[in-house]
Amino acid sequence: MATSGETTLTGDAEVAVEPGPTSWLQDGVWLLEQLAPYRGVHRLVRTWHLHGTIDVPALRSAWRTLLDRHEVLRTRLVEVDGVPQPVVSADSTGAFVHVDLGHLADAERERAIDRVCTAAASVPERATDTPLARLTLVRTGPATHRLVLALHRAVADDRSISIIVDELSICYAAQVRPGPITPASLAPVLRYAEYARWQRDLVDGPVGRRLLDWWTAHLTPLPPPVPLPVDHDGATRPAGPAGLVPFDWGTALADQLATYCRTRSANPAAVLLAAVQAVLHRYGDDDRVTVAMPVPVPPPGFPALVGPCDNLLVLTTDLGGGPTFSEAVDRAAAVLRAATRHRELPFARLVRELPVERDPRRVPFCDVLLALPGPEADLRLAGAGVVPTAVTDLGPTVADLAITVRSTWPTVAGTLSHRADRFASATAAGLLGQVRTLLSAALDAPHTPVHRLSLDGPTLVGSTDGPRAEALPVHEIVRRRAGQNPEAVAVASRDGRWTYGELERRTAAVATYLRGLAVEGTPVAVRMTAGPWQLAASLGVLRAGGHLVRFGTGDGGQRGRVILSQLRPVCLLRTGEDPDDDLARWFRDELDGRLVDVTCLPRPSTTTAPPPPTDDLTRTAYVAYASDCTGRPAGIAHDHAALAQFVTWMADALELTPGARVAQWLAPEHAPSLCETVATLVGGGTLYPVPVRIRAHPEKLVDWLVRERITFLQTVPSLARELLGVLAAREPAARPTSLRRLVLTGETLSDEVVNGFRRVLPATRLATLYGPAETIAATWHEITGPVPANVPIGRPIPGRQVLVLDEADQPCPTGLTGEIVVRSRYICDGYLDDGGHDGSGEYDGSGDDGSRRRAAFRAPDGEPADDSDLRWYRTGDLGRWRWDGLLELRGRRDPVEALPRQAAGKGERRRAPAPRSAAARRPVDSPVGRGLAEMWSALLGTGPFAADTSFFDAGGHSMLVPQLVRRIQRRFGVTVPLRECFTHHTLAGMTTLVEAAEGRAELAAAADTAQ
Repeated sequence: MATSGETTLTGDAEVAVEPGPTSWLQDGVWLLEQLAPYRGVHRLVRTWHLHGTIDVPALRSAWRTLLDRHEVLRTRLVEVDGVPQPVVSADSTGAFVHVDLGHLADAERERAIDRVCTAAASVPERATDTPLARLTLVRTGPATHRLVLALHRAVADDRSISIIVDELSICYAAQVRPGPITPASLAPVLRYAEYARWQRDLVDGPVGRRLLDWWTAHLTPLPPPVPLPVDHDGATRPAGPAGLVPFDWGTALADQLATYCRTRSANPAAVLLAAVQAVLHRYGDDDRVTVAMPVPVPPPGFPALVGPCDNLLVLTTDLGGGPTFSEAVDRAAAVLRAATRHRELPFARLVRELPVERDPRRVPFCDVLLALPGPEADLRLAGAGVVPTAVTDLGPTVADLAITVRSTWPTVAGTLSHRADRFASATAAGLLGQVRTLLSAALDAPHTPVHRLSLDGPTLVGSTDGPRAEALPVHEIVRRRAGQNPEAVAVASRDGRWTYGELERRTAAVATYLRGLAVEGTPVAVRMTAGPWQLAASLGVLRAGGHLVRFGTGDGGQRGRVILSQLRPVCLLRTGEDPDDDLARWFRDELDGRLVDVTCLPRPSTTTAPPPPTDDLTRTAYVAYASDCTGRPAGIAHDHAALAQFVTWMADALELTPGARVAQWLAPEHAPSLCETVATLVGGGTLYPVPVRIRAHPEKLVDWLVRERITFLQTVPSLARELLGVLAAREPAARPTSLRRLVLTGETLSDEVVNGFRRVLPATRLATLYGPAETIAATWHEITGPVPANVPIGRPIPGRQVLVLDEADQPCPTGLTGEIVVRSRYICDGYLDDGGHDGSGEYDGSGDDGSRRRAAFRAPDGEPADDSDLRWYRTGDLGRWRWDGLLELRGRRDPVEALPRQAAGKGERRRAPAPRSAAARRPVDSPVGRGLAEMWSALLGTGPFAADTSFFDAGGHSMLVPQLVRRIQRRFGVTVPLRECFTHHTLAGMTTLVEAAEGRAELAAAADTAQ
């Protein structure tokens, strides 16, 4: 940065002026900077546009007067044996910077202004930097300037800014226009070190004890964390800058808020608190909702004290019993009043006392923070016009989400800061929008119960109209494809390469034979491995009017017998005679079933005219089996319309067109395998069955993908993870670079797998398919960039509408979790043995289990009945709509009936402590373990300690951990990460950390010696 008239603060003399204690808040800021890898999040920045004459020496002198008056602004924190120590600089030269850009050309000057102002607002980054208070003046033209004030929260807070701005105005005026008000007439100030000492004396005395007793009683039992709809797992993502979302909710909402507060004698802070807690209440299972709020706690009689005097209040409101918004405001106001009366107890002291989880990634009770710092003083520079810019600092950033409301009149405005490693900006802004929506609705109708207030509320997403390019069943579409291009290869396998023409001839043979058995309208089983004969048999069954049921050659257990017993198929098609096929033999011997070897069927005469096309789309096409809600195999029948609609879409969306080389990896007994197979034939691609011997062998499968130049693979994420390991170990030339499409389905998909494939096969397009067999499929998502920890399952497939419903069958607002429900004409009409079809079996669908099975197809409450062919299916899966319009899977619906119930009906989850083993109760018997135990005893004054004793349960607290780390470094000569000591806080865990560090040090020393 080019400067004029000043130098950077290099080599300044520093002196500890009567070294005193740090305040509790300074300790907390310092510790958070050691734990969190963020930089600059504890910064306060204010910027002004100045118009007119600025006396630079006078402004510099005025600023130096403030620095002399408030020594905390010349202070930084240094570490001494793991403890922060305040050090005051004796030289404030570098705390004022003057940059002259007036000589630059217009275009170059504008770029330089942005660059210099951004740099000025980017320091200080850490409490150990110097200076922690800096004023930067940038000359931008003959009579224009920018002024940037940057402060660290270790030396100031929001309240301090008004004091600094007001005193700077007075001191500058005294320099340029001497008058009755001079710096000497300013009120005397207390040194911040004296405030810190006053605070610690208060905490250690009887007043502190009474405050502590009140807070511990107020927060017992501990309130639960807020279950926020995070996008990322902060533990697995690299740290980045915090996100900032400015907001201005307008004058209309400000009028509503002012009117409500005036007519009900309400505090705006309580109203906003109630609105935030009402929104958060919708996300959790507990009626107690906690929001932290910073409030100033200056010492009595010293209102002009500059320095961090804020304290965090833990505001826990019980919203049980369905209160109206006005009642929620009353409850929030009562909590706020009581907490304010006890605000002098430092937040860090409270946390030290309570049995909270010591997670280095979060501050207890601070998932969400609401700040209302109030109006700030105006900067007045005699002879110049001053226009403040919008506040862009991140506010108190100890929280995942921090809402700072800087104005409630004439508009409600402020900022929302959020952890970028936890939330996408759209999610953070969406949550903020829900607060605004609920607040507006609540102020219009304050007697409405809070759980009925609108948040946003999308209802149906998607369309029940699907592609209807050809109103034909799939076997007729494939027959047309064969007529158009009979020499194209339909399937290539070890059994040979069949063209579409050959496939058509073999299909006709199977269909002709089956018509002789009068299979129309009845089940026909196909049991064979993937390949050309399986294709001919499947298409032949469909063409003959049968209900196709496919089995894999390995599907021979009890499940297969149950299915055959229920369906009683006319025959079972197979290839050849397999004396080891127990299922086929059982079907023949026990059910008197017919076994047919399709390889022995005669080809139909070429002179015989083919039968007319069968184009009745309402007939059943196939029957698939999946486990229902009771765990039993459930028969799921789909008609030709559903199958044709889906595979036509799939062939088009996933590019299963001529030239596509499609790997048949999915097991044939599963419905997705049939859909993939038929979609490829409908689109004109070529099928490549994966040989059985390599199907579960990742290394060989990759070799096969390369050799066969496969362009499309559909598999499950668990196998994809294994393939990823193989690919990552190979050179790019040995990878299947011809793979254009990878579709992952059937299991939860992790960001690790997705992002890994995007690295090793950057040209491969990834997608995910989701949906139970009852819907064929419901949603899909084409992945085009890096994904969050919770990979979305996308948007509805054409022909389907998707809802997310709460327990009352009401649509969930964006971000809230509920049950995924699908509406479509392509949903099966119940299960085969529940009376919706002609199938018969041992289970008749009666009783409680039968009711549960039928309930899965029940329309939502209040949905008007109509005569359309649209059906509903309740998947039992939990999901939520994201603010980018994508659906996210959140697990399975909880069996709430098994949970203890609270008065308001919400499930109460408790975790029983795991029993301690004998080994865990023994002390750690190793040199490192014994040495650590001695350190613990010295720090805590207690002992002995078992292997599973937690440092915190033994009496330790967060500020002792840095001291422990320094002692470890001195005694063992190794450095262990501070964060890891919070994660592995038992004696055994810390012992492992130190021993691992020693091992790494020994390896490094050996490597150095070898060189």
